[in-house]
Amino acid sequence: MNIGILTFYKVANFGANIQGVSTYCYLKNAGHNPIFLNYLSHRTEDELEKGYNDSIQVKAHLDFVNNVCINQTENLYGSKDIERMINEYLLDAIIIGSDAVVQHHPLFSRIHKGRRKPFYIAHPVPERMFPNPFWGIGFAIMIPTAMMSVSSQNSKYSQFSKSLKSKMRETLANMKYISVRDTWTRDMMLAIGTPQNIEVTPDPVFSFNYNAGALVPSEEDIRNRFNLPKQYVLVSLHSQSLSVNILDELNQKLKNHGKECVAFPMPNGIKFQHNFDYQVNVPLSPIDWYALIKYSSGYVGSNMHPIIVSLHNAVPCFSIDHWGTKDFFNRTVRDGSSKVEHIMGIFSLKANVRPINAGVCEVSAEQIVTALQNFPKEKVRAVAAERYEQYKKMMEDIIDSLQKR
Repeated sequence: MNIGILTFYKVANFGANIQGVSTYCYLKNAGHNPIFLNYLSHRTEDELEKGYNDSIQVKAHLDFVNNVCINQTENLYGSKDIERMINEYLLDAIIIGSDAVVQHHPLFSRIHKGRRKPFYIAHPVPERMFPNPFWGIGFAIMIPTAMMSVSSQNSKYSQFSKSLKSKMRETLANMKYISVRDTWTRDMMLAIGTPQNIEVTPDPVFSFNYNAGALVPSEEDIRNRFNLPKQYVLVSLHSQSLSVNILDELNQKLKNHGKECVAFPMPNGIKFQHNFDYQVNVPLSPIDWYALIKYSSGYVGSNMHPIIVSLHNAVPCFSIDHWGTKDFFNRTVRDGSSKVEHIMGIFSLKANVRPINAGVCEVSAEQIVTALQNFPKEKVRAVAAERYEQYKKMMEDIIDSLQKR
C-alpha cells in the first residue's frame, strides 16, 4: 500500500526524528510505500527555515530526516493540502502518529503567573490545537486512517467544553483504529467519548533496533569519533535543574564506580553548568544521539525519548522529569499526566523519576547513583522484549484495519 505518515518528524527534536524514521522503516521493510505528509503551520515553517540557516543543530536534524526518508511531500498547511496529496500520491491509507499529535490546550490551562507581568497567556502553534489535520479533519472520512500511539502532551481535557468534545468525537469516529501512548491520553479519549476500543501501545522507538538498526553506527565508531571513556553516563538537562554541587558529587560518586559523567546536549546545546571532563557538543546527528545513549552506561536527564531509548537498550536511566500538567504558578501537578512517569511505571521504575518544581529537581547524587547501580537490566530487557511484541501486534492490527474498506 501507499501509506501516508502524519506526525512530528521534521522538527528540531531528536526523539521525534527517531520515532518518525522507525515508522517509515517498518512500513518500508514490510513492503509498503511510506510517504511523509509534511504538515506544519506557517509559524513553524518560518521558525524551521530561520533555524536551518542560523543553527547548525537544526540543520543536523533536518539533514538526517531528508537523507533517510526519501519519500516526503512538499510543506502542507491544512486538510485541503492533505486531500490534494491523497490524490497526487495515490495514497491507500494514512497513519497518524506516533508522538504528541492530539493536543488541545484550553484557554484557562494556558494562563500562568508571569515574571514581569501578573500573568501571561501561552499561544501554542496551530499543530498543537484542535482542529488540525492530526485529528483527521476533512480527510479521514475519505481514506482509511489510523491513529498509532498518539499522545495529548498533558492536555487538560477536564476543561474541554461539551461542544468541543462533540466535534472531536465526530472526527475521531472516522478512524479505523486508535491507540494511545499513555494512560492520560487514553482517559482523554474516553472523556471525549470515542467509540473505538482504545489501547495503550508502545512508542515506535521501542522497535528502532529492529526497524532501523542498520542505520545505527557501531560502538567502536562512536567511541572513536566522540573520544569517550570506557564507561560513561550521559547527563542532559534543559537548565540548571541539578545544581553544580550535586553534579560534582554525582561525577565523583560515579568515578568511584569506574564511570565518567558526560554532558549531553539538548537540541539547543548544553544549557547547564558542570565540571565534567567530557562533553558532547552540537551539531549532533539524531542517529549519533541514539547510538551514544545505546552504548552508554547510564542516562540521567530530562525528556521522554532518551528514557525510551535507554529502556529499549536496557541502559540504566534516571529521569529529571519536566513533564506533567502545570498549575497557575507553573508548579508540576502530580496527577498522572507525566508521560515519563507512565513509561517508567510499565517497567516498575517509578522510583527512578523525580519531578522538576520551580526549576529545581529535589534529588541527591546518592539517590541517582544508587538507582543506576541497582538498575534491573535483565528485567528491563524482558519488559522491552514484551513491548516489541506489543508493537508488532499493534502494527499488524493497524495494517489489517486499513485494508478493510
